[in-house]
Amino acid sequence: MISFITQFAAEEGHAAEEAASGIGALGIDAKAFVIQLITFLFIYLILRRFVFKPVVGALQKRQETIDKGVKLTTELSSQKEELDREVAEVRKKARAEAEKVVSDSHAEAKAMIKQAEDDAAAKAAGILEDAQKKIADDTARARRNLEKEMVNLVVEATEAVTREKLDAKKDNALITNALKGQA
Repeated sequence: MISFITQFAAEEGHAAEEAASGIGALGIDAKAFVIQLITFLFIYLILRRFVFKPVVGALQKRQETIDKGVKLTTELSSQKEELDREVAEVRKKARAEAEKVVSDSHAEAKAMIKQAEDDAAAKAAGILEDAQKKIADDTARARRNLEKEMVNLVVEATEAVTREKLDAKKDNALITNALKGQA
């Protein structure tokens, strides 16, 4: 029994010498450090698989929707510019025709110029009005799609965070608050 105690004391002394040197001198327990490192890596891998991937996926989908909306807006702007150029060309052609008629007959030309300008203005106004309606419709449609997607993302994110399915009353209240925060 005494030999066991002396052996235990010798081991404790040896352990104290090891603790006094190297990493033990800093007051860090190597075993505890390794266990904490393994635990940290395990938790990180779990979070990465079950939390980070779904959230990143939802954010990427939202970014794609926003990019599509921006692209659509750019396309509509370029179409509007093209229509403006066409309107300018139509007006230019109408004026050229009117000047030709003026050279043929002054009296007849006044009536034709008036008629051509009125037609060109009406046509240009109609083209411009149609383009503005189309742009407004496309923009409204894109906004509705973005709002629907945003509502779906808010619901999905809320369900993921709270881990419960919301009833219609809670769902509407949450969506209304979220949209007010966006405005």
